[in-house]
Amino acid sequence: MGMTGAYFVERGNLQQILDGAAGQPDLDIDKAWSLIAAMFPDLPVVPVTNAYHVESSLTEFGTFYLPAEQVAYIAEKLHELQQPESLQERIHFEKWKHSSMHVGEHLDNPGSADSLEDMAQIMPLMFSIQEDETYEDVVDGYLLPHLNEVFVLFEKAATEQAGVVFAIF
Repeated sequence: MGMTGAYFVERGNLQQILDGAAGQPDLDIDKAWSLIAAMFPDLPVVPVTNAYHVESSLTEFGTFYLPAEQVAYIAEKLHELQQPESLQERIHFEKWKHSSMHVGEHLDNPGSADSLEDMAQIMPLMFSIQEDETYEDVVDGYLLPHLNEVFVLFEKAATEQAGVVFAIF
C-alpha cells in the first residue's frame, strides 16, 4: 500500500478544502506524486516541503497549499518543463529503481528530510519500482500521463487565478 496524492483547486473555498468538506479532488495522481516531486525539487509542482505545509483535517499524511501567485509562476514555466529534453534531464529511472530496493530503511522516517535535496532522495522511495518493471512501464505508461494531467491542472488553475491544495492520502 502506498500513499496517493491529490490536488484541489482553491476557488475561494480554501477552508472547506482544509476541513475536508470540498468533495472530490480535482485530480488524483495516485502514487506518481512522489516521482514528480523527485523530478522537480527546485519547483513545487508537488509542494511537499514544510514551506507549503498547512494544518488541515483533510488528511493525516500532509496537506500543502500553493497560493495563486505560485501557481501562476509554475504555469509560466510549463512550456519549458514540457519539452522532451527538459523532462529527460529530470527522469532518473535507474537511480529511482535502485533506491526502491532500499525502501524500508527510509520509509520508517520520511519526515527526516531537512532540505530539498534530502526530500528529492526520499520521494522516489514512496513509489516502489519493482525489479521487473521497465522504463516504458513506469515512465511512459504511468509517470508521464499523470505529469501531463498535473500540467493541465496548473494551466487551468492559473487561468482561474486560483491556488492549489495538494494532499497525501
